Amino acid sequence: MQGNKGSKLAINGGTPVAPDGLKGKWPIFDEAEEKLLLETLRSGSWCCMGRGDSMVAKAERKFAEYIGTKHAMCVPTGTDALTLAFNAIGIEPGDEVIVPAVTFIASASAVVLATGVPVFVDVDPETYQILPEAIEAAITPRTKAIEPVHYGGYPADMDRVNEIAKKHNLYVIEDACEAHGSEWRGKKAGSLGDMGCFSFQMGKPITCGEGGGITYDDDELALSCYTFARLGRKPGGEKYKHYIPAGNFRMSEFPGAVLLAQLDRIEEQTEARHQNGEYLASELGKMEGISALKRDPRITKRGYYFYFLRYDAAGWNDVPRKRFAEVLGAEGIGAGTAHNDPLYLNPAFLNIKKSLLHGNEIDYSKVCCPEAERIYRTEVLAMGKDFLMYRENVDKVLEAIQKIRDNIDEL
Repeated sequence: MQGNKGSKLAINGGTPVAPDGLKGKWPIFDEAEEKLLLETLRSGSWCCMGRGDSMVAKAERKFAEYIGTKHAMCVPTGTDALTLAFNAIGIEPGDEVIVPAVTFIASASAVVLATGVPVFVDVDPETYQILPEAIEAAITPRTKAIEPVHYGGYPADMDRVNEIAKKHNLYVIEDACEAHGSEWRGKKAGSLGDMGCFSFQMGKPITCGEGGGITYDDDELALSCYTFARLGRKPGGEKYKHYIPAGNFRMSEFPGAVLLAQLDRIEEQTEARHQNGEYLASELGKMEGISALKRDPRITKRGYYFYFLRYDAAGWNDVPRKRFAEVLGAEGIGAGTAHNDPLYLNPAFLNIKKSLLHGNEIDYSKVCCPEAERIYRTEVLAMGKDFLMYRENVDKVLEAIQKIRDNIDEL
């Protein structure tokens, strides 16, 4: 990589490394999606109910095969997937679910929607994932489940999570909403716990605009999940016989058709992002003051949603992270903090109605996860997944960082 000694930083009037930003297009689609959408439209059958040959049923079978589970269910959103999973395991009012402090709000909101209580714990500073030691310290007689979130597509330490869950007889609900294609010891995220939950929202590595999915092996959980998602019915049962008061969480045939086509792309796209992510991590390892997350050999594939950079101001003449991000942005390389702010600091939990805690005495204003707060305050820089589809983008990122290094005295 050539240096840029003597060139001006773009923020000071120089020429940006990527004046038009990084190359990318999302979502990626072609005639395959169009064909299936038109087929659905012309069929006049726009609801999947009771049809084994529906677009949704085909997508469910294909997704289960991809993830490596016996069952998969498609639902309207990732939040629905999580809420239904917690319902399926029998969460009762006041039951606690251990959740990492750093994640998207749906990870914790779904617990509340299922009448549970989120218990926030700290994250590992080298991986940004739930810290196993913090999980064990947070277990109480009211704990029902652990929710490891494969945040940004980086798998949590599922060896330790499952070990702790087995020791304390707890369920493991994987939030894999950002981890399509990620693998731990060769097994895909979503097949590592009792149930896995996915989002197919617009920006996700598999998308149908809006949608979600649940993956699982256990037949009893399959029955429970079906009943909560299908108006209290049982598979093959009478149409108007309902066993519990429950909602309707069927996916429409139109997103089902898009999802079915998108599933043909996931292997190739995941591999491209994985290889380019490994290359970027390797090159960042040669630099001072900025690095990728720890490369754990148990992670055999990374299906990225975010690419996290760990910024250390001490390696950049004490230039604050915010200023570095501005300078990088001026070069055409966007990076922010994603949703790294600890959830317990969000008004949704600081101001939560006590009735939603069902007698639990948790006061979220008194929660403190030091690593999560430090990472958000001074360290994390997050880039979206799309740039990783192209090696030239990775080279532009590296060129921009090197340019800032070569011209650090301008700041």
